[in-house]
Amino acid sequence: MGKGFIVSPVAEVERVLKRAATGIPKAKAKERAFFMKVQMPLLGLTVPQQRKLAKRGYSFSDAPVLELAEVWTEIWHSAETHEGKMQAGLALEQFAPALEFDARWALVQDWCSTLNCWDQSDTLSAHVARALEEKPKMVWPVMQAWNNDADSWKRRQSVVGLFFYTRFRVKCPPVARSLKLITALLGDKDYYVQKGVGWALREAYNAYPEQTFRYLKKHAGAIHPDAFSAAMEKMSVEEKAEIKKIRKSVRGR
Repeated sequence: MGKGFIVSPVAEVERVLKRAATGIPKAKAKERAFFMKVQMPLLGLTVPQQRKLAKRGYSFSDAPVLELAEVWTEIWHSAETHEGKMQAGLALEQFAPALEFDARWALVQDWCSTLNCWDQSDTLSAHVARALEEKPKMVWPVMQAWNNDADSWKRRQSVVGLFFYTRFRVKCPPVARSLKLITALLGDKDYYVQKGVGWALREAYNAYPEQTFRYLKKHAGAIHPDAFSAAMEKMSVEEKAEIKKIRKSVRGR
């Protein structure tokens, strides 16, 4: 990179992670890898352990923000391990607020091009939702393109990134526009897309309970089983019973 680092940032991060993972049984790491369904080597570090390392920082952590963005982008794309990639995602929480919007949004889009598990995807969803809230006219076209992308992680991001968690939103995206993106994925064949659909419907209900409840009644029979439980998670017992009754009637025909 020509930044004058004695040890490359990627090598430094991976070295720190591997040292921290010393003593983690291979069976435990394998168990976490199975849970995460990650498509790259996984060391077995827990999320709190990973957050602690990211917060502690690295030799380059005091670099100017634009240089940090470049360094962490290289780490995101070149990391050998899942935890290496996640260090970049966790570091983004620290330096992203100092970036201008255009640079931050370009970075998030770039990173979303190399996702390979739901943990990595959801780490970026907070930044997608924040960008959508901040400059919707710029972000909506990307969300719409992702919604129909061949990459299943981009399709997932197009709905999970709508709200991420509504408790973090000052202003939620319009309900009709959000539900349109969700509707486009009701029949998606990918398991993680469907889990994202369920998550998005749950958060849509938190933001717009009446409209989302009507939507769920209308589409009760079309919602995939992998999305159904999460979609109703925040509803009252009575509302859940009504939706289940409609679903049973429609799907029993």
